[in-house]
Amino acid sequence: MKILVFRIPSNFRVYSFSTAHKPVLRVKPDSLILFEVRDAFDGQLDLSGDYLPNIDAVDRGRINPATGPVWIEEAMPGYTIEVEVLSVKVESRGFIGRRVFRILDDTIEADSFRIPIKPVIGVIGVAPLKGEASTMEQGDFGGNLDTPEITVGSRVFLPVWVEGGLLALGDVHAVQGDGEVSGQGLEVPAEVEARVKLHRGCILDKVIVDYGGSLTILASSKTLEDAIDEVLNAAKKLFQKAFEIDEQTALALLSLTSNLGISQIVNLKKTVKIKIPKNVVPINLEKLLSD
Repeated sequence: MKILVFRIPSNFRVYSFSTAHKPVLRVKPDSLILFEVRDAFDGQLDLSGDYLPNIDAVDRGRINPATGPVWIEEAMPGYTIEVEVLSVKVESRGFIGRRVFRILDDTIEADSFRIPIKPVIGVIGVAPLKGEASTMEQGDFGGNLDTPEITVGSRVFLPVWVEGGLLALGDVHAVQGDGEVSGQGLEVPAEVEARVKLHRGCILDKVIVDYGGSLTILASSKTLEDAIDEVLNAAKKLFQKAFEIDEQTALALLSLTSNLGISQIVNLKKTVKIKIPKNVVPINLEKLLSD
């Protein structure tokens, strides 16, 4: 059976999440979409050498382009869009700071180091309930989350705030560590293939990622302390809903089973995460999303 895949070229891109953007594609739930993604500087740089000669001349208003937006039919506020990341194909050269590195056989040649790639989708989100959010920002709509768990094999659950959702993604990194401590991963153009699904319910007003045996809840705020408070409150609510327990029991279970971490510390808002091991804490997301 022939499977229809929708392709969105990288010239259909936005620099913010907003209902003001006209959708470039309308799809039904369970559709396959191939997003062509430009690098974080929108293809403005010459990557042919080992160093970037023109990085200071780039138009900073074109940072972090996101391909889209896509209107998901039947998506309504209070629903959840699931994005299953099927593949990410990166190009052969990427940059970080002023350095350009080659990618060969899924490995980065960085001086005497050989670093395996693990592509990360840095920006993924939907339109917020009100106003406009830059693709440099992040929040409960998603956005510039820079979270290594958003990779091939992950399922990203985004709360829907407006009709159609208006999904867009970009800012792919060939590899990135927790914290994104320099302000960048290895920035690359890429092609992202994803399956988009729709759930007619919402568990939390936070982004949740299902990857690698864990459920990861994300929260972003101006300080790490505030982001930690947000993510812990969200995780407690998830435990309470999933197991019908009180808040103190939920907090105790979180403390015994789950790992708090940092996705990125370099943006105006900091993004933290808590990873819940599914083999120890068997949370059935599909059931919760259908209740």
